[in-house]
Amino acid sequence: VVSTQSTGEEENTREHASTVSLNDENDGRLSVSITDAVSELETVKFTIQTKSALPSFSQHQMSVIRCHEEFIWLHDMLSENIEYAGYIIPPAPPKPDFEAARDKLTRITAAESTMSEDEYKKLRKELESDYLALFKKTVAMHEMYLMRIAAHSKLREDSNFRVFLEYAKDLKVRSKNKKELIGGFFKNMTKNVDEALLSSQKDKDEFFIERRTFLDDYHTRIRETTRQTEQLSESTNALSVDYMQLAGGFALLSVQDPQLQRFMAQCAISFEVMQKLQKRVSTDEDLKFTDLFKYYQREADAAKSLLYRRGRALADKDIAENKLEKAQEKFKDIPTAEAYLQDCKIRFESISEMAKTELDTFKVRRLETYRKHLVDMSELQIRHSQSKVGELSKGLELLCDL
Repeated sequence: VVSTQSTGEEENTREHASTVSLNDENDGRLSVSITDAVSELETVKFTIQTKSALPSFSQHQMSVIRCHEEFIWLHDMLSENIEYAGYIIPPAPPKPDFEAARDKLTRITAAESTMSEDEYKKLRKELESDYLALFKKTVAMHEMYLMRIAAHSKLREDSNFRVFLEYAKDLKVRSKNKKELIGGFFKNMTKNVDEALLSSQKDKDEFFIERRTFLDDYHTRIRETTRQTEQLSESTNALSVDYMQLAGGFALLSVQDPQLQRFMAQCAISFEVMQKLQKRVSTDEDLKFTDLFKYYQREADAAKSLLYRRGRALADKDIAENKLEKAQEKFKDIPTAEAYLQDCKIRFESISEMAKTELDTFKVRRLETYRKHLVDMSELQIRHSQSKVGELSKGLELLCDL
């Protein structure tokens, strides 16, 4: 069981959550945060604190405990609500996955007898640090999801969102069974086929033609960027592993060669410090680059889903117009066809109006976030580089004095 609470030490994680998710739409009337989380064998339980000045909420302050499956339930409820067809539904947080870290910890524990005590302690400490960083990142992503909804003037009024934040007991939400998973698979397949068919439809609105072209290109580019940033993060982390191995090698040589004991021991200390600094660089790259691009890849998917729903509404309107023409030719069921066409027009115009605002907001939010993260990452790189140069200079001075 691993637990984390909100303290000053989590400032970077909090900053990560807020800078990715919030925009100027948040007026402060609804504040949502995850103040505690506990990792158990099968799930992670989040303690969610809410402060509300909205009249739709029955209380001003609330605290509930939710698991990941309940976050998915909320996302499904928002996605399936036809009233929100014109909105970009915030992407659901990724499922917590600690299996790789747990398996590695099990292997290290099993190999304890083949390692020296110092080597075992270092490996275990590093793994526990990685596990805690992954755990805090999971908390940040779930908090980010709630903050995005709370910042949206319409989604935050959703009744299911209020239940999620107010109902003190377990929501009794279960994971999807095989039948539901298969059903979801075929539903997505049908949507993909329908989306491919709608891609050739004629749209007279230049705004949406331009945005569709942009999102198709943007999604391809950000997917590739995400892949490259993952490789960058892995390479940076691999360098920290190399530093650790060098530190271990020098520490071993310091014991085997008495004449160079002090020299080798100082080298071991210097590389151990460099390993810690390099690990921080890897963590910052992961937070400021990899997680950022992963999030906006999912947000781009949500924006494309919005355009799909509008395209579907446009296709329904065209079908309704054809039905009315046939009804007029046959002088049969004309009022029914006219009423159906009117409903389709209203729905299409409503979605189009909401979608324009959503896509404009998405652009502003995306640019502001990218700008802030690039500035933050540049400052961190300068700070890390200065720390590395300082540590190397210090190490060289000590070696020269030996």
